[in-house]
Amino acid sequence: MRLSEHSVLKGHKEVVWNLAWSPDGDLLASCGGDKSIYIWGKDGEKWVVKTVLEDGHERTVRRLAWSPDGKFIASGSFDATTCIWERKHGSFESVATLEGHENEVKSVAWDSAGVLLATCSRDKSVWIWEMEADGEFECIAVLHGHTQDVKSVAWHPNHEALFSCSYDDTVKIWLDEDDDWSCARTLAGHTSTVWDIAFNRDGSRLVSCSDDKSVIVWDTTDFKTRQPQRLCTLSGYHQRCIYSVDCSSSGVIA
Repeated sequence: MRLSEHSVLKGHKEVVWNLAWSPDGDLLASCGGDKSIYIWGKDGEKWVVKTVLEDGHERTVRRLAWSPDGKFIASGSFDATTCIWERKHGSFESVATLEGHENEVKSVAWDSAGVLLATCSRDKSVWIWEMEADGEFECIAVLHGHTQDVKSVAWHPNHEALFSCSYDDTVKIWLDEDDDWSCARTLAGHTSTVWDIAFNRDGSRLVSCSDDKSVIVWDTTDFKTRQPQRLCTLSGYHQRCIYSVDCSSSGVIA
């Protein structure tokens, strides 16, 4: 497959930090240092700005996540808050601001049901929020276990299990037992900051990337009953740290 440039999207006034496709692939959300979120969509063959979400954050917007049904966007910011934006009749409205972290929110992630939202921060903690029937959000757990900044969070696609990675060089697995969330396992393999994690489609593999210039593929087939094993380490391909990683539906790692 040969890739070629399709469009260049211009609008942000400062660094763009994150991009996120809507579940149906019709919209692209971007966020950045200008404290705003741009929603892009097609107009004929061209990609154009559909709307700009402002006044939600006071500092850089670091990370975005669409809910599985595409009705909500969660945005995490360096102002230590997470905003929830609801999509109504083609427009977006800020419906909640989640406060509690002491420092920058580095990542946000919805579970597969779109009911639980995880946020992580420079304050070394991971928070789990539950969206109630009336649209309100309640914090149901504050997880402490990492000894440094928590860089990213990701839910397992098929189980109620949360994975987090950190400046402390580890990946942790969090499970809920009798309404009590705790760290069940710690994955140690990288020699420096773990910046990002991602699952393959069925959740049998977890991929992590690091400041040590490597990518590790972990076997997470039976992570609840046994320690995930490192299947392979990909190194020697990048000259500098690797900040982001993802898996396609066919299992290709980028």
